[in-house]
Amino acid sequence: MGNYRMCMFFTRKFRMNEAQSPPDVKEAFARFSENGTQMTADQLRRFLVEFQGDTASTISDAERIIEQILQRRHHIAQFTRHTLTLDDFHHYLFSHDLNTALRSQVHQDMTAPLSHYFIYTGHNSYLTGNQLSSDCSDVPIIKALKRGVRVIELDIWPNSEKDDVHVLHGRTLTSPVALIKCLRSIKEHAFSASPYPVIITLEDHLTPDLQAKVAQMVTQTFGEMLFYPEKECLKELPSPEALKYRIILSTKPPKEYLEAKSSKDKRNEPQMDNDSSDEEALRKEVPNLEPEVEDKSDSDSSEHDEDDEDNDECDGKSHQSGAPEYKRLIAIHAGKPKGGLKELLTVELDKVRRLSLSEQALEKATNTHGTDLVRFCQKNILRVYPKGTRFTSSNYNPLIGWMHGAQMVAFNMQGMFRSNGGCGYVKKPDILMKVGPYNWIFDPKVNLPVRIYMGDGWDLDFKKTHFDSYSPPDFYTKIGIAGVPADVTMRKTKTLEDDWAPVWDEVFTFPLTVPELALLRIAVYEYDKSQKDDFGGVTCLPVSELRPGIRAVPLHDHKGVEFKSVKLLMRFKIAVAEAPVEIKNMFYTYSENGTMTVDHLHRFLVEVQGEDKATKEEARAIIDSLKHLNIFPRRGLNLEAFFRYLFGDNNLPLSPSRLVHHDMTAPLSHYFIYTSHNSYLTGNQLSSDSSDAPIIKALGRGVRVIELDMWPNSTKTNVDVLHGRTLTTPVELIKCLRSIKEHAFSASEYPVVITLEDHLTRDLQAKVAKMVTQTFGDMLFTPGSESLKEFPSPESLKKRMIISTKPPKEYNETKISKEKVDDLHKGKDSDEEEALGMEIPDQEKDMDEEEDHQDEEDLLDGDRKLQQNAAPEYKNLIGIHAGKLKGGLKDWLRVDANKVRRLSLSEQELENAVITHGRDIIRFTQQNLLRVYPKGVRFDSSNYDPLIGWMHGAQMVAFNMQGYGKLLWLMHGMFKANGGYGYVKKPDFLLKIGPDNEVFDPKASLSVKKILKVSGSLPKLLTACASDFSFAVGIAGVPADSKMKKTKAIEDNWTPVWNEEFEFPLTVPELALLRIEVLEYDLSATDDFGGQTCLPVSDLRTGIRAVPLCNHKGEKYPSVKLLMRFEFV
Repeated sequence: MGNYRMCMFFTRKFRMNEAQSPPDVKEAFARFSENGTQMTADQLRRFLVEFQGDTASTISDAERIIEQILQRRHHIAQFTRHTLTLDDFHHYLFSHDLNTALRSQVHQDMTAPLSHYFIYTGHNSYLTGNQLSSDCSDVPIIKALKRGVRVIELDIWPNSEKDDVHVLHGRTLTSPVALIKCLRSIKEHAFSASPYPVIITLEDHLTPDLQAKVAQMVTQTFGEMLFYPEKECLKELPSPEALKYRIILSTKPPKEYLEAKSSKDKRNEPQMDNDSSDEEALRKEVPNLEPEVEDKSDSDSSEHDEDDEDNDECDGKSHQSGAPEYKRLIAIHAGKPKGGLKELLTVELDKVRRLSLSEQALEKATNTHGTDLVRFCQKNILRVYPKGTRFTSSNYNPLIGWMHGAQMVAFNMQGMFRSNGGCGYVKKPDILMKVGPYNWIFDPKVNLPVRIYMGDGWDLDFKKTHFDSYSPPDFYTKIGIAGVPADVTMRKTKTLEDDWAPVWDEVFTFPLTVPELALLRIAVYEYDKSQKDDFGGVTCLPVSELRPGIRAVPLHDHKGVEFKSVKLLMRFKIAVAEAPVEIKNMFYTYSENGTMTVDHLHRFLVEVQGEDKATKEEARAIIDSLKHLNIFPRRGLNLEAFFRYLFGDNNLPLSPSRLVHHDMTAPLSHYFIYTSHNSYLTGNQLSSDSSDAPIIKALGRGVRVIELDMWPNSTKTNVDVLHGRTLTTPVELIKCLRSIKEHAFSASEYPVVITLEDHLTRDLQAKVAKMVTQTFGDMLFTPGSESLKEFPSPESLKKRMIISTKPPKEYNETKISKEKVDDLHKGKDSDEEEALGMEIPDQEKDMDEEEDHQDEEDLLDGDRKLQQNAAPEYKNLIGIHAGKLKGGLKDWLRVDANKVRRLSLSEQELENAVITHGRDIIRFTQQNLLRVYPKGVRFDSSNYDPLIGWMHGAQMVAFNMQGYGKLLWLMHGMFKANGGYGYVKKPDFLLKIGPDNEVFDPKASLSVKKILKVSGSLPKLLTACASDFSFAVGIAGVPADSKMKKTKAIEDNWTPVWNEEFEFPLTVPELALLRIEVLEYDLSATDDFGGQTCLPVSDLRTGIRAVPLCNHKGEKYPSVKLLMRFEFV
């Protein structure tokens, strides 16, 4: 009974309820005690194995648990009784030392390089409070090491007499602490919580003589504990296992203190932006910032929060003044190479290093260089630190760094580093360590159902009036996920009034796309009507480490210190999407006694999946690849493992091997080529910025044709790339050329064509010729004669660059000619959805009536008169001549037996041309190249229907890659064919010439060649609650084949199984693209987008396949997939 005084004369009495066993606990006890009143050791062992999932538990483990519970609760009974009652069983479940939610031992592979791990990292580890005026001490260092922190940061400065070394936060009011004191404390406590290596990062502001003194302190203090490499720079980082009980120093190579100080003093004023609170930072998703136009180095004028790591770690010049004995001790070199972000993230084969970025610099970098960050972190170390304006020692959202592989997120976050036994090293997810553009696909992911039964212990750890002066507390719990943006959510239980031992008994389910990076956040509050709710405890648990079953979850105070008694009783269960009925039936057909052996799987691959060439060795490899799941017998797959295989990376609708399977030895004119328009623009066509970033992104997708518009700069002395006569900002041509060289063959080894729109004078043309030859060297393809008689093949041009433009003429003459034809047609744009559903327009207009904004290719490349003033070295670079013959459309499409060329038409010109000259276009494109580009009024960088061009053999259908939408999805879909290398062989019917010189007639009625049957289900999407999903599936292709169909909506289901089948008759399957779009039905508004993909029908693998979905921009979701079946009849 509890008494609470009301006013002066009255007392309220409340009954103190004892914690009662929840129904699930009673049910489990009854089940495993066989409805008895006592649970024996053997029955407890069965509970541990079958219910809790502790498969390694033995009878000895169960006996030890019973002995400890009886010893705590019944001092006498422990000698006469060796069983548990229901109350004893409940007490055991609520004992967090015996029934913890996390594993307590190191269980991850610790033999990989240090770069493969997240490392528990402190920032300004010596400060006792705020960043401006608190004391420096070794106490916070000791406390951090006892928590398992493995990276300690020390800022070392000369003392006031310049004869010793202090640790302090420089240029602030913080009081110093002697370096030697910090080093001795590190030595004493380094391995009190973990045997794995401690890294000391030094921010060095010392003169060479003091550096020598530091070297002496370090060697004398740590002795043989100190690890330093034999060579100056490591080629690969050692493993945590190899470095057990070792101390590692990491800093930039030394330079003069005065030089460092001078450099530091030149930095700009701090940026005084508002800091959000820690709670707000956790609630928010990872920021979705718009891409920055230009890469900015960390010396951005807006930032004041840099470390002193501005120079390359192996810069010989900076080494000259450093103490040699000090330099020798540096095991992990730190520093920033000169240049921008691109240079910072360069991966070198012969050395590894550490890079430091502020939280703001990291957020900017993730917008344009996300994959580069991940790639850098696969070999090197990235440290992220709080921005300089966090004077109060507040923190930031660490998930941004972890999502991109940053090992050292300088942040005091207890949740993540409770993983792996709390040793301070957590192995990064495999997804962050894979290499290759098609490896970024996670395994099928999970739902996490969490049941919170009850809480207890507040009455023991708090005064009875702590929460409420007049009554017992009114507790509620907030439960949620901190992780990647798709997983972030927060839920809340009901509030239970006047109860010290609340029993909520509520269940929450959290769909997780990336459970490897998910943290379960739990916080208890006491509801207060009149003011802010009172804090009742918090914890944060790594989802990947959660043990299933009913577990005791201890809570912590604001500082992360565990309460003595306060804990929750919760149940965790990892729930994988259940296999649809069809998959179950398929498994039962191809298995025996619940196991699918190698022979069974081989039969399934051949008979169902249509993989006629599959071998038993391949079937065995599939089984071996799933061994890490540990969910099936060694001799084969069970149902769950089979279902996992179907959703795995090796069962995609297109071949996962990315092998080229088209003949690549035909002339270039026989291929569709992945082509971008105004490749340098970051956004719209009128006012966006020009940059090399969109070019890099396009090349990374496999785009093979890059367009650059060249103009003189403002002083007429250099060459810029920009969209002329608009407000777009320029970028230097040389920057674009260098980026093309570096990234040209990152996704494909087949040739890159650079189309140049030339507005230059003769002297600048000569300058361009010099830039191009010096940048590309032997990579550049130049024909022996002025004009090619036949195009070379992609195979013969591997790793080569080709320049394509019209033969040059004087800039002024170009300008005058341009002004004569620069009459924009202001026609209406149909929206993209309408363009997809429409047949090829049947326009009866003359070409001259609807002239669109033209490219600078108005005259024949062979016009000698216009070439007289051109720079000869520039003309010699042109590999593919471009231009239009004098006259009308008929002249433009004339085929010359002695030379080949490239012709450019706007989308409107093409639409008009196909009405009267469809066959002529096909005949022209059998030998020559046709480039189609968006009409000039597409200021918003929208796109057009590419099928019109492809149907008539156009090789270069140029698209604006800056935006997104259904038409761009078709472009992405077409070039997934042939391994995704940017070249797709045209269908034979577009290349054939009949005995009477006839070619394919695109207007002719064709018979059905194939029927594609499609059915599917969806096991995972990205919203926070059960939704009403449907999916639309259809064909984009020639008009006779184009259609879209839609399933019924399945209400309130995360894993809908539609069980619907659609048939698509195909007359030209070679040009058919399978469009798939998932929608979430919305009564009050437009249906929500749930993912999309577009697949080339010609490359589809038959059978049951996992189909990854993409977002609006064509980027793959980490885990969202459809399970579909494809058949051709």
